[in-house]
Amino acid sequence: MILDTEVQRIPMQLAQGCIVASIQIDLTETVIAQFRQDLLTRLQETGAKGVILDLSGVEVMDLEDFEALDALLSMTAVMGAKNILTGFQPGVVSTLIDFNIEIDHLNATLDLDAAFELMQQLTAETHGLESGMDNEEPMDVEDPMDLKNTADMETSSMENLEENEFDNKSAETDSDLGSSRI
Repeated sequence: MILDTEVQRIPMQLAQGCIVASIQIDLTETVIAQFRQDLLTRLQETGAKGVILDLSGVEVMDLEDFEALDALLSMTAVMGAKNILTGFQPGVVSTLIDFNIEIDHLNATLDLDAAFELMQQLTAETHGLESGMDNEEPMDVEDPMDLKNTADMETSSMENLEENEFDNKSAETDSDLGSSRI
């Protein structure tokens, strides 16, 4: 009799700068623990910009499994990776909603193609913020000093315009009277 003591592993591959893990096996405590170790190690070794978890092979997920995956995603985020869950089965979605799971922080898509598109958007947003592509500083309209400075600039511009108009009118009046300024 041969005992199989080796823990099943979740396969991972690097694609488009992301680690893609396709979960096609039942999630047990030991499988999740091994997956956590494997994923975090792979993330450190590759410096991948994102992690996509393909859950299309998961037919059943309980609260503990989801919380373990959610904690793992938090760990990968601390390591600088964006995270996307893809391929949720309808029964899994229904169960998670029935458990009142907080889902607002999750990035999720229907399929892997959509996950790669979303990952491009997420990493482009992050890259744009880091590289300073937006050089213009927006005015904070809630800051009273900004409003005062804007009002001062407008008043100053209006005063300059009025002075120029007055000078022009004076010059026109002087020339109309045939006098000259010395």
